[in-house]
Amino acid sequence: MKFKFPFQNVMHYRKTLENIAQRDFQETVGELAQLNLILHNLQKEIVEARESRFKKEIEGGKSAPALGQAEDFIKGQALRIVRQQAKIQECEKRVEELREILRSKAIDYKIIEGLRDRRHEQFQLEQKKLEQKQLDDMNMMRFRPEGKK
Repeated sequence: MKFKFPFQNVMHYRKTLENIAQRDFQETVGELAQLNLILHNLQKEIVEARESRFKKEIEGGKSAPALGQAEDFIKGQALRIVRQQAKIQECEKRVEELREILRSKAIDYKIIEGLRDRRHEQFQLEQKKLEQKQLDDMNMMRFRPEGKK
């Protein structure tokens, strides 16, 4: 006799929910990585603008308008960085929420999987008992005294 778990459909459903939660979590983690990359690039552009401004200050001459543009660019980048950091914080909150959802979905699946494993062990134990009983009956029939039939 083959083992049939009565809640197999529930187990598949919970696994599907766990997989969906895993996918959503991974997508959001990827989005967070992209936002961090953008922030890094913005910070890198500020460093480059400061280096460029410093070189122009050293050169001297008619570089006053270029210095003003560099300063305006740095101020604008600073504002973009603040906005980008806010986006990153928001995305980090979503990542934590999705991590908690994923954790709960994984626990739900593990619970039903544990139930299946216990039921399977119980089934195997019952099968062994049934098989042993059949073997005992066969031995009883084989070694029965000749006079008794």
